[in-house]
Amino acid sequence: MDCLRKFCVDAVLLLKGHLEQVLRHLKTPLKTLSITKCPLSDSDWNHLSRCPNTRQLTHLELTDFSPEPLKILLESTVASLKSLDLEDCRITDSQLQALLPALSRCSQLRVLSFHGNRIFMSALRDLLLHTARLSQLSIELYPAPLESYDAQGAIHPGRCSQLCAELTAIVRDFRQPKVLVFCTVPCPQCGSMFLYNQGLLHCSCPTAA
Repeated sequence: MDCLRKFCVDAVLLLKGHLEQVLRHLKTPLKTLSITKCPLSDSDWNHLSRCPNTRQLTHLELTDFSPEPLKILLESTVASLKSLDLEDCRITDSQLQALLPALSRCSQLRVLSFHGNRIFMSALRDLLLHTARLSQLSIELYPAPLESYDAQGAIHPGRCSQLCAELTAIVRDFRQPKVLVFCTVPCPQCGSMFLYNQGLLHCSCPTAA
C-alpha cells in the first residue's frame, strides 16, 4: 500500500478489531478516509486518531464515532481538512460541544454535512457560532433542531421555518452563505425530507401540511 491515498470501506463487519493491522501498512499519508456502517472497537478508534498517516486528511466521512478519538482526529487535521461528513452519526448535544473547538479551527473546510443527527436548538446555535467564521465553507448541511417536531415526532412547518431562519441569521452576521440547508428526518408517508434553504420546502406526499 505504498501509494494508497484513499481508504474507503462500507458495511465491512470483519473490520472490527483489525483496523490497526490495516493502517500499519500505510506508507504515505491518507487524503480520504471513509468508514461507513462499520462497527469499530475502542482500540480501532484510538489507533485511528493517533495514526500518523491520518494527519493530512482532506476528506473525512464517518457514520459512527467515538467522541474523544474523533476530537483528536479533528485536532490533527485542522490545517488540511476540506470535507467533513458526519451524517447520521447519532451525535448528542454534549458530544457536539466537545468537538466545537477543533471544528472551529478547520480553516480549509469547504463542505460540512452534519444532518441526520438529533440536536437541540441551543447546540445548533453553538455549532453555527463556531463555524460562521470558516470563510471557505461553501456547502453546509445541518439537521433541523429538535424543537421543530411536536410531541409525536411530526414536523411543525411554521416552527421549523422560524428556528431555521434564526440559525441562518447567525451565519449571515459573519458571512454570506452559499449553500446552507437544514434537513428534517424523512417524512413517514413518502420518505422525503423537509428542507429549509431560504424557505421551507414541503415534502411531496399528499398529507404534507
